[in-house]
Amino acid sequence: MVHSMKLKQRNWSERNFRALSELLDVVGPGDIAVFDWDNTCAFNDIGEALLRRMTFDMAFRIDAKNMAALIPDRINGIGHVLIREKPFSLIKMKKAVFSAYEELKQGPSFAGKKSVDKAYRVFTSGLLALNRALEETPGIGCEFAYPWVNTLLKGLSPAELDETAATVIAAALKEPIRRHAILDPLGRWRYSWTSGIRIYREMSDLAACWQERGGVVVVSSASNRRLVEKTISLTGFPCREVIGMELAMAGGRFGGTLKPGLRPNLGPGKVANIRKRLGSEPVLVAGDSSNDYEMLTSFRSTRLRLVVGRGKKGEIALAARRARRGESGYITQEIDSRRGEFRRAGSGPHLF
Repeated sequence: MVHSMKLKQRNWSERNFRALSELLDVVGPGDIAVFDWDNTCAFNDIGEALLRRMTFDMAFRIDAKNMAALIPDRINGIGHVLIREKPFSLIKMKKAVFSAYEELKQGPSFAGKKSVDKAYRVFTSGLLALNRALEETPGIGCEFAYPWVNTLLKGLSPAELDETAATVIAAALKEPIRRHAILDPLGRWRYSWTSGIRIYREMSDLAACWQERGGVVVVSSASNRRLVEKTISLTGFPCREVIGMELAMAGGRFGGTLKPGLRPNLGPGKVANIRKRLGSEPVLVAGDSSNDYEMLTSFRSTRLRLVVGRGKKGEIALAARRARRGESGYITQEIDSRRGEFRRAGSGPHLF
């Protein structure tokens, strides 16, 4: 069959373009492609962008006591998080962050004083640094941090999340790609980030070509499913279904626990949820982090595994190494993080 839509080379490396074009030549109706979302289909992390906006705007519907209760004093037996690669008491950090939050919620309006208000700086820098620290502390990691950060949506209605998400997405798509940082006024922690969200044109092209041939594109993300769906809707990314983190509902609002029936959508949970939701194994899988490693390597039917290379360590580095060695069934594509786009082959790395 002759297809009207051909994959554009754009910034694909020659090997990747050839491998993907050859796979597209044999894609048939119902063949599944599964893509991670953040940093795989789009530059940067929309879930973290939402967290920043809600933190800076103090838009949570949870009081300080309930927010603190979402984090045990010890997680998997570990009572510290790593801040600047040094252990910092989890109890002490919780007390500092959530005491500042309670002070802000009980005190007068902080409008116009954000840049100088000590409690505001403690809370905003602290909550965001805590999220990063939970991810990066061995023994705690993303297995705890990703479900936890979703529970911070507790108390919001779906309509409120949609409204906030639309604002965040629209702003992030226009924001310059730039480094930022905020500091705890007492010098205990620092949170830094890169602003801006950019859809990778190459991934959008690939998804469109896949669907034009009768294939099915599914996004599997550790971010909130509704948030990712909103991003896909606003950007027009070709996709039939999103698997992501989902919260249970209580009285028409999000509860503080994940929706029963699906596992937390990262690592082995991605594989389990794909098997349960799709019924067939994917032919093509794309991911960028070790949370995608099982999804990349667990399915016998997968013919091609695309690793979006960001220089990450861990299991994803093993998959990227197999691709760089030229192993059949593995390809890797580097990015230019200054521009938020795939790096053209031969242009050299551009990393912050």
